[in-house]
Amino acid sequence: MIPLAMIFSFMKIGLFSFGGGYAILAMIQQETVIKHGWLTQAEFTDIVAISQMTPGPIAINAATFIGFQKGGILGSVVCTFSLILPSLVIMLAITLTYMKLKHQPWFKNVMQKLRWLSLGLIGAAMILIGQSSFGDVFSVGVFLLCFTIYMRFKINPFYMLLGAGVVGFFFG
Repeated sequence: MIPLAMIFSFMKIGLFSFGGGYAILAMIQQETVIKHGWLTQAEFTDIVAISQMTPGPIAINAATFIGFQKGGILGSVVCTFSLILPSLVIMLAITLTYMKLKHQPWFKNVMQKLRWLSLGLIGAAMILIGQSSFGDVFSVGVFLLCFTIYMRFKINPFYMLLGAGVVGFFFG
């Protein structure tokens, strides 16, 4: 049985989150870990890692995984649909509006401010996840190595996840 509060939480996340999957992670953490206690911080961090490794948008993967963990297959379907429904309706309305207003200067200004909002949310998610993930020097080293490799060589993140997993398995 999926609690009604879980449906409303994911609809709220889908309704009030901007900037894509990584920006949404902070809201998902707020609702599932801090506000309702459906997950521990460690479980949330594991879900983020699994969602990162699986194909598809990370927020939808996380919602599906959290829903499955709390309510089986029905839970995963309900949580995923609850997350995407507000976005689907809003995006249909915005797309129609964008097509009409995309050349207006005031509209371009609004879009530029939304980019800064997204960067702030991504930074907040990075700090929140980093607080529970950096438990030792080894994890900080893996982070710094992956960050440097990605910034310098732009290697596909999937291969870096595989490499970090292998390193963690043998040396972590």
